[in-house]
Amino acid sequence: MKPLISPQMSSSGSGVPPVLSETEFCDRLADAVPNEAITYHVGMLARDRYWPLSKLPEDQRVALGAIANRALKLAEAGRVHLVQRRIAEERFVYLAIVRPQPRRALRAMLVKPVRPMLAEAA
Repeated sequence: MKPLISPQMSSSGSGVPPVLSETEFCDRLADAVPNEAITYHVGMLARDRYWPLSKLPEDQRVALGAIANRALKLAEAGRVHLVQRRIAEERFVYLAIVRPQPRRALRAMLVKPVRPMLAEAA
């Protein structure tokens, strides 16, 4: 299992750029197995996205917003659980934990459709 936080992500201070780009986040998700945790931000997400308070440059703030929006859409679609873990005062690691696929989706892939019996065959 990959570590939740790498040494460069765990440094103190603010204005930390997004851990992944939106494309990297989607690539990691596509390759992930159920229950794998993908770190998509370290800091304080709400503050880091909000332009009057964020210390991130505009391009990084916009990129962070894209990742956070994508993570929320994936959570709403049932693909991931979104959680946060406090690592210091006003500092959190934001994780998207890959959910197992629903049983009915798995069943739909495994069960072959039954052909209806034709009246003429009787």
